Amino acid sequence: LIQKPASGVVVESFGCGNVPPAVKAGIEAVLQAGIPVVLSTRVTAGRVAEVYGYEGSARSMRKAGILLAGECSGIKARLKLMLVLGLTKKREEIARYFY
Repeated sequence: LIQKPASGVVVESFGCGNVPPAVKAGIEAVLQAGIPVVLSTRVTAGRVAEVYGYEGSARSMRKAGILLAGECSGIKARLKLMLVLGLTKKREEIARYFY
């Protein structure tokens, strides 16, 4: 993803916003390349929530600078990110549109 011209990335996580710790390092590399990353969930009902504190949890992802999609599904978060990137490329402004 870093080598391809991606304007933004949406990650569909497990449960309330959790990924395996080994996956978090790759996601952080994308973020460090200046590509905005939004964390959504794959579950059909529920939201991304900062419930757990391990490396790979939604809480640790937010602390790393990854944006949380809240109640948006991955598909909705992707559409929302595309629209927001049409307005701005600044991370601080993009963050205003997400949880």
